[in-house]
Parts: sequence; structure tokens; C-alpha cells
Amino acid sequence: MKRPFVTRARHAAALAETERIRSERDQFKTDRNAAQAAARTAARQFAEADEERTALTLVNARLTDDLTTAREQLAEARALLSDGAIAEVRAQARRDKRRADRLQKELDDATFLPVGGIEQSQRWQPGYVDPKAGTS
Repeated sequence: MKRPFVTRARHAAALAETERIRSERDQFKTDRNAAQAAARTAARQFAEADEERTALTLVNARLTDDLTTAREQLAEARALLSDGAIAEVRAQARRDKRRADRLQKELDDATFLPVGGIEQSQRWQPGYVDPKAGTS
């Protein structure tokens, strides 16, 4: 036999090396595919988290606006309930009562009602009998 001939041992070693390289290549492909799938999953989860964060940011902004409005309303209510405001409301109530009393007096005068109250009607109704008097 002429050179270069290959011995059985070298041929088996070369085949083993080829198989090892092929298995490493296949393992690399498997790992690469798994890494790509994991990257896609992570990207999807990140996008979902980003959408959720955006939604939470909007909700937080709305709640902050609501809280600001509520604080303003509370400050207005406290201002209304301050001592000066209460005194002003009481003074206004007294003015309104005096005005109502004056208007009631003017109405009584306009309808010719006597000052002491309404009289008994026995003077102009001769047959009138007081129901309270009849029961005693």
C-alpha cells in the first residue's frame, strides 16, 4: 500500500472527532434557539411590564389630580368653617330673622290682624259654641 493510507485507529479517531464536533454544533444550535426563545419571552414580558407601568403611571396621575382637588375642597371647607365665617353666618341669620319678623308684622298690618293675636269669633258668630267648653 502506498502512502498516504490511514490506519483503522486513525480513521476511528477522525470519525469520533467529527461526531464530537457535530454534537457540539447541534448543542450550540439548541442552546442558541433556547436563548433566542428566552430573549423573545423576556422582551414580551418587558413590553407587558412597560405597558402596565404606563397604565399605572396614568392611574397615578389621575389619583394625584383627584387628591389635589380633594385637598383644595378640604381647604375651602375649612375656610368656611373658620371662626370668622361662622360669625358671619350667624350675623346673616340674625339679619334674616329680623327681616322675616318685620315682613310678618307688615303682613299682619296689611290684613288688619290685631296686635294681640286672633280674637275669638263669638262676637260675630252668635250660635258658636267652643268645642272645648262643651266637653267639660
